[in-house]
Amino acid sequence: MKKVLATIMALALMVACLAGCAGGNTATTATEAVNSYDRIQKNGYMTVGIDPTIENIIFTEAGETEPTGFIPDIVRGFAEQLGVEVRWEILEWSAMLTAVNTGKVDFIAANMNMRLDREAAIDFSDPWLVDSAMWCVAKDSKYQTVEDLQEPGTKFGIASGSVYEALIAEQFPNAQIVVLPLGTWQESLASGVIDVSMDDSIVFAGPMTENENLRLLADRGESYLYGFAFASGDKTVEVFNLYLTKLKAFGTYAQLFKTWMGFDWAPITAGVAY
Repeated sequence: MKKVLATIMALALMVACLAGCAGGNTATTATEAVNSYDRIQKNGYMTVGIDPTIENIIFTEAGETEPTGFIPDIVRGFAEQLGVEVRWEILEWSAMLTAVNTGKVDFIAANMNMRLDREAAIDFSDPWLVDSAMWCVAKDSKYQTVEDLQEPGTKFGIASGSVYEALIAEQFPNAQIVVLPLGTWQESLASGVIDVSMDDSIVFAGPMTENENLRLLADRGESYLYGFAFASGDKTVEVFNLYLTKLKAFGTYAQLFKTWMGFDWAPITAGVAY
């Protein structure tokens, strides 16, 4: 009987040891999965999720493969500080949070609204820009005000996974929501596939200077903040925040802002300087 008990105890200890070892390895793997800084340093490059469809902010010139604009300049400066290269990963909006939390990308660099529900799923950097929603229609459109858009059946164009899908449904209950491929809203307005594009104001900044067939409604929606997105629990966000603070404190951010936005940056001096 004693031999049987001894055997059972030995087996139990072996199982506990194996479970403990496995648990330790799993914990290490989980830590590595969200510590993109170590991964970046080990690889010698950072993989950055993007949506390169916004002129001046992040876009790809004809015949080029590398994105350019305000966001890429910020990211390249960060990579330079860490002594690594940048690899860009184009993503649909609906896939961005999953991509960063699974380690497919090290972080997301996009005009991502810092919503509370997103913060629950990922970790945002400090804000890199303040913006607000606007509405863009064809120049000859019958719509003159935001109130006009309440007309039943008005076709709103959005990108897949956009925050505006829920906002449009809430603010314009009679609207018809049309999900568009990335970067096709101008063509969709011209062809009548949609009546209006509702998006961040910076999305319309570049096109309004080049496309004479567009018109912005005078109204603006609520203001909000943009942040870069890191995996939940990833301490790398603190490294990026220090970089962003230095960028603003030493004048580089203001120079980039002037280059790509076309006017001077006016930081908010009472509190955090966005």
